[in-house]
Amino acid sequence: MLRTTCYNATWFILPVPKASVQSLVPYPLITPPFSDKSLFPTGFPPNTHPVIVATGYQNDIRMINLQIPSLLGGNVYVPYTDYLGDGKTPFQYAVQNYIGGVNDQDVQALVPSLVGTLEGTTIFVANFAPNDDAYAPVASNPSEYTAQVKQVIVQNQISGPSVKPEAFDFLFLTAKTPLYTERTFHVMVNQPSIQNNKLSCQRNTYYFNETFAEPKLRSGNVTVYSPPAGALPSALMGKYIGQGGYSASAEMVGYNPEPCKDAAANVDPKALQ
Repeated sequence: MLRTTCYNATWFILPVPKASVQSLVPYPLITPPFSDKSLFPTGFPPNTHPVIVATGYQNDIRMINLQIPSLLGGNVYVPYTDYLGDGKTPFQYAVQNYIGGVNDQDVQALVPSLVGTLEGTTIFVANFAPNDDAYAPVASNPSEYTAQVKQVIVQNQISGPSVKPEAFDFLFLTAKTPLYTERTFHVMVNQPSIQNNKLSCQRNTYYFNETFAEPKLRSGNVTVYSPPAGALPSALMGKYIGQGGYSASAEMVGYNPEPCKDAAANVDPKALQ
């Protein structure tokens, strides 16, 4: 076991043209089981592939010899990546990973970012809004929330402006008619992640069965920014309206990198329920 944390996060699934997704991933894509109503009760847009965008607040982080009270984290990744080439075993391919300090203290994230990168997962320092919680309320009746991630390119807190291009932002509320189920997200977020060396994978197992989970299915808009103004590949750029999301607190257990076939075999089925 490499690290543990409590992660209060919001995940959104974006339908991105399959050709655009494939341009980002050096492996084939597995067609998700769109006919499985427990995962895709309303189906999925044709000729697209899911991309997951997430941001949240990490509390009580224990990583190797480090113990950190709290950090903010964000991810953009492609599930159902066919690393083994067997057409059936799904993995995550990371497009970008972000980590940031609370209360605008971005420098708090430098050491965890370095440790994560050395362990095989490239992590960029980012600035989050809100900077002390998973998301922030912006309206009531109905309640509406927002969250934003900016990648820190140049950090300058003393003598001048910093360079922090936007990566993505969320504007969402609790869904009246959800596009997905809770299980949809449990299955996707618990797929093993392919490491930088492309020789090993890592299990980051999220357990949503704690009493503090407070799961809520969401509906909202996700804006993905790309260069030169933004920080993500242009293949993902766009405003995705009325997408399906999920907010919950999970107990996350991150394991040491292992052979990818073993990582897939060792996924805990209890986390997928």
